[in-house]
Amino acid sequence: MACSKSNRRQFIKGAVGGALTAALAAQERVARGEDSLTRVDALPTGVVRTWIGPWYWANRLQDWQLNTGRIESRGDLRCRTVSVLTREIVAGTAACTLRVRMGTLALAPGFSGFLIGVGAGELDYRAAALAYSASGTGGGLLCVYDTDGRVRFRDHTSESSQFAYTALGTPGTAGPARSTLEDVTLTLEIIPATGAFDLLLTARATSTGAILSRAALLAVPEWRIVGGFALASSRGRHWFRDLMTGGAKIAEHPERRFGPILGTMFSVADDVMRLNAVVAPVGRADPQMVQLQYRLPGGWWYTAPALPLGSGYNAVFSVYGWDSSQQWEYRVLYGYGTPQQDVYTGTIPADPAPSGRATVGLLSCMGATARPTDRASSGLPRLPGERFLGLYSPENLYFPHAALARNLASHRPDILFFVGDQIYESVPTNKDTALAPTLDFLYRWYLWIWSFRELTRSVPTICLVDDHDVYQGNIWGHSGAPAPSRDFARGGYANAAAWVNMVQSLQCGHNPSPYDPTPVLQNIGVYYCAFQWAGVSFAVVEGRKFKTGDQDGLNSSGAPYPPESLELLGPRQEQFLQDWARWPVGMPRICATQTAFCCLQTGENGVPMIDYDTNAYPTHKRDLALSLLKEAGALILSGDQHRGSLVRHGISGFTDGPVEFTGPAAAAKWQRWFEPAVPLSDPAGTPNTGRYTDAFGNRMRVLAVANPRISQAQFRAAYPTGPTEVGDRVLKREGYGIVRVDGARREFIIECWPLGCRSGGGRRGAVRRLAVLAGV
Repeated sequence: MACSKSNRRQFIKGAVGGALTAALAAQERVARGEDSLTRVDALPTGVVRTWIGPWYWANRLQDWQLNTGRIESRGDLRCRTVSVLTREIVAGTAACTLRVRMGTLALAPGFSGFLIGVGAGELDYRAAALAYSASGTGGGLLCVYDTDGRVRFRDHTSESSQFAYTALGTPGTAGPARSTLEDVTLTLEIIPATGAFDLLLTARATSTGAILSRAALLAVPEWRIVGGFALASSRGRHWFRDLMTGGAKIAEHPERRFGPILGTMFSVADDVMRLNAVVAPVGRADPQMVQLQYRLPGGWWYTAPALPLGSGYNAVFSVYGWDSSQQWEYRVLYGYGTPQQDVYTGTIPADPAPSGRATVGLLSCMGATARPTDRASSGLPRLPGERFLGLYSPENLYFPHAALARNLASHRPDILFFVGDQIYESVPTNKDTALAPTLDFLYRWYLWIWSFRELTRSVPTICLVDDHDVYQGNIWGHSGAPAPSRDFARGGYANAAAWVNMVQSLQCGHNPSPYDPTPVLQNIGVYYCAFQWAGVSFAVVEGRKFKTGDQDGLNSSGAPYPPESLELLGPRQEQFLQDWARWPVGMPRICATQTAFCCLQTGENGVPMIDYDTNAYPTHKRDLALSLLKEAGALILSGDQHRGSLVRHGISGFTDGPVEFTGPAAAAKWQRWFEPAVPLSDPAGTPNTGRYTDAFGNRMRVLAVANPRISQAQFRAAYPTGPTEVGDRVLKREGYGIVRVDGARREFIIECWPLGCRSGGGRRGAVRRLAVLAGV
C-alpha cells in the first residue's frame, strides 16, 4: 500500500529507537512536494544505442546502453555510474526527492540505486560526473537497493577500502529478494533537520505501491549530500527509467546538456575550410546524417552537402572556395526536424594575415586524472610539500582543465596546436585491450572535446596524434606496419589499422589536406601538411609514423641497427620539407611535430639519459631533418616531454641549427628532469642552461628549461624504484605555450605559461623572449 505521512512518522521513530528528535519534528514541517516531481530526461523509446542522452554522462560508455527507453548497465563490474548532468543537489535548508524505476537484468550479489553528494559541492559539474567504481574523498553516499531485498546506505568516500562500500546505519526492513521479474520504484527523500539532514530511502513495488524495504539515515551533514548525483549499478546488470526529482534543494541546469553534437574543430588553408563535427555514439534508428550551414553575419545561410557519420561518429566537411578575408558564422545540424534535433553554432574568423602579427597556442599531454577511478590507489603524500590527493577532489581531477582553457583563451590565440597525447589510455580508467577499443577511446576523447570545445568552436585548431592517443606507451611507426604480437616496443602499431584511422579522423580529420595523401602500410592514412594562416607558413610533420627502430635500439639479433637502415621522418616527409623551404618566400615559418629533436634528460647522477622514443634518434636522420628545417628558417614546436624547454640545436656545432620550443605538459604524471651533474658552458642566464651533448651525441645550446619543482633526488628518496610519477600539481610545472609572431620586427616571442597564469596577470613563468626569426 502507498505510504502516508503517519506511516513515515512511525517508521522514522522506530529507526531512532522511539526517540522523537528535533530532526524528526523538523521533518514533519517540510512539504514533501512528491506530486511536483519532474522528469530529468526525454529518452526515446524506439532506440538502442550506447549513448544514453544529453542529460547524462555514462562511466564508461561501454558499461551502459539505452534500450527502448531504459538505461541498462552492461558487464559485471564492482560499480558503474550514469551521472546526471542537468541537475545537482545544492546547499541550503530545503528538501528534495529523487525517484527512479528500476529492475534487475542479471542477478549477482550487488545493488542498484543512487549515488549522491559527489564532490561535496567543490567540483565543476563535469568533474563530478566522473565518479565511478573506486570510492574516495568526495565520492559521495550510495543510497541503494541490495540483492537481498533490503535498502541500504553505503559509503563511497573510503580511501583505505575503496571497493568495500561499507553499509551505514541500520539496513532497511527485510523484503523479498530481488529478481529479474521485478519492477521497483526507489525513492530518496532528503529532509532538513537541525544543522543536518535526514535521509529516507524506500523501495516499493511499482505496480501496487507496496513497500518492499525502507531505511533512514539521520543527522547527515550537508557536505555528504551536496554536489553531483548519479545512478549506480554494482555487479549483475540493472535497468533504470523515469528518473524524477523535485524540491528546492535540486537545482536544474538544462544548459549543461552534452550532445548529441559534442563539439567541432576546423582549419582554413588556401581556399578550403575543413570542419570536423563530433557526434555522440547514436544508434542505428537515430538520424545518421549531419549538415553544415554557414553565412556572413546577418546574411543568408549556405548549406554544404549533408554527410553520414563515420566509424567514430564524426563527419568532416570540406568547403571549397572559402573567402577567408571575412568572418563567418556556422551551425551544425543533427536530426533536424526530429525529436533528436540538435544545433551547434560557432564562428570562423577572418584570416588576420594583414596585421603581420599572430598568437599561437601550444598544448600537449592532457590526462583526465592523477589517480584512477576504477582501481585501488593512494593519495597519501610521500614527497616534500606534497598534498593529499583525494580521489574526487580538485587536486586529483585535472578534467575539465577549466583553468587551462580559461587562461589560454585570455591570450586570444589566432590558432591552436594540440601536438599529441590529447588522451591517456590509463586514466581515468584502465584501457580496453581489444584490437579496436572504439567505445573506450571515445570515452576519453569526449572528455577532451568537453574541455576545449568552447575554444575550438571559434579558433582554428590543428591536432597531431601521438603514442598515447593510439594506446601505446611509445611508438616507432615503421611506416604503418603492425607491431609483432601487438608488442609496440618492437615497432609498429599494436591496434587495428581501421581503429588507428578512426582516431586520426577524430583528432585531425579537419587538418588541412595532407601534402601527399598516399596511405602507409595497412592503409593507415597520413596528415603531414603545410598551410598559411595569420601571416605565418605552418608545416606539420609526423615524427612517429615513418620512424624505425624499437625500445632498446637493438635489432632482432641483439645488435644495434645499422644506421643506414633507420628512418625518422622518412623520405616522403624529407622531400616535403625541402619543398616547403622553397615556398612561400618571405613568410615566418613554424613547424609542429610531436616530440623534441633532442634527448634533454638526465638521470639521478646527472648523466645524459637515452630515450629512443625522442626525435633525437637516429642521429643522422635527426641532423638531416634539422638541416631541412634550418633551410626553411623554421621555429620548431613540439610536446611529449612533459617538461618545457627551449633549445638552439646544433648540427655541425652547438648553435648552427634551428630553435625548438617544447611546451610543458598540461596534465601528466610522468616527470623528466634535466639536471646536469656539472654546470654547462656558455649558460643562458638561468639554471641548467648552456652547451650540452645528449646521450646520442647530439649537440645543442639549452636556452631555458622548466624542471619539476621537486628534484629527481628528492623524488627517488621517497620512491627508490618505479616510474617517475608525480600527481600533485604543486610539485610540477604544468602549463601551456604561447608563441607571438611579430612579422614587422622579424621575431618570435616564446612564452611558457604556468597552468594558473593568464594574459594580463604578469609575465611570471615565461621561459624566454628571443628574436629567432631572422637567420634561424
